[in-house]
Amino acid sequence: MSVRFSDLAIDDDEILMLRRVHVYACSSRELEPESEHGAELGKMLFHLYRQGVRSELALMQMLTAGEAPPAPEAG
Repeated sequence: MSVRFSDLAIDDDEILMLRRVHVYACSSRELEPESEHGAELGKMLFHLYRQGVRSELALMQMLTAGEAPPAPEAG
């Protein structure tokens, strides 16, 4: 089952923030957001957000510094 940001009980501002972080992190790694690796980065972002990381700057730093925890196993 695939979970999208729109499925969460979050407001529009949070969705826009998550999209900004995803686009920023993908561009910093020279990835297309819709590519397989871009999707993996999105999963990492989603995982961090669910773990309670709500700061846009912190999310950007975690996804671009390689310090983010691995994404949960798909399946």
